[in-house]
Amino acid sequence: MSSPYRIPSNAELMFSWIRSQIFQWDQDMYDGSVRRFETIRFLDAAFVLPILPNWDILLTRQEQPWRTQFISLPGGSFDFPEEDPRICAMRELREETGYKTDSLVDWMEFHWTSNVFTEVHYYIARDCVLVWDMMPDGGEKIELFTVSFDELIELSSDRRFHHHWNLLPIFYEARLDPVKKESLKKILYEM
Repeated sequence: MSSPYRIPSNAELMFSWIRSQIFQWDQDMYDGSVRRFETIRFLDAAFVLPILPNWDILLTRQEQPWRTQFISLPGGSFDFPEEDPRICAMRELREETGYKTDSLVDWMEFHWTSNVFTEVHYYIARDCVLVWDMMPDGGEKIELFTVSFDELIELSSDRRFHHHWNLLPIFYEARLDPVKKESLKKILYEM
């Protein structure tokens, strides 16, 4: 999916830091005036919905120094701006869970608004198996746990799952609409 938002070619890089850049540009308005616009460009990210051979879904319960405890899919920001999203997803799955898969499937991609731009890639990883020890970075405390499909969609009401705000409507609709529930189940489990 292509984003409707792009940083204009005439944008000036005003600030660059570890994970973000701020751009500004002059924008012609419909009434003939010119206004200064600005956007923040964050590093892109990739997340994985890992499914075990028994169809349980593997999630993380995480703590980070600047956040309250949260529930998340394994994943995170690219290590560098041009990192391939699939490579990032597989790396994050390995680091945060110790699991691997031979079946990484594109699921969806989200983009933010014109004021804050990043791409977030989501993948489904089927038949995940434990191969390595977890290797979280120094700013992560990670505990693994599994949920069923029904428990996964119940997370649409769990405030600790706030990290994936873009998935909440999909899970919530699946809870309320049996057709959407079956459709999501078919997507995840390739039924």
